[in-house]
Amino acid sequence: MTVEGMIKIVYDLLKDKLPIAKLTFKSGANKASQEFCPEHHFDRCPLCGVKLDKNGKCPKCGYQKK
Repeated sequence: MTVEGMIKIVYDLLKDKLPIAKLTFKSGANKASQEFCPEHHFDRCPLCGVKLDKNGKCPKCGYQKK
């Protein structure tokens, strides 16, 4: 598999969960990098960085968005 193929697979798997801006893979002498425009913006907990649920609450530490 090429590094370009790895970038495509990883992006397709994670694009709905993370706002990916850039991916870089390196395998031996092969290297590939690609930049993306993040499609989604997620509210994150200012204390621990975990994505807030639909009610604005952090599932890890219990922070509540006001």
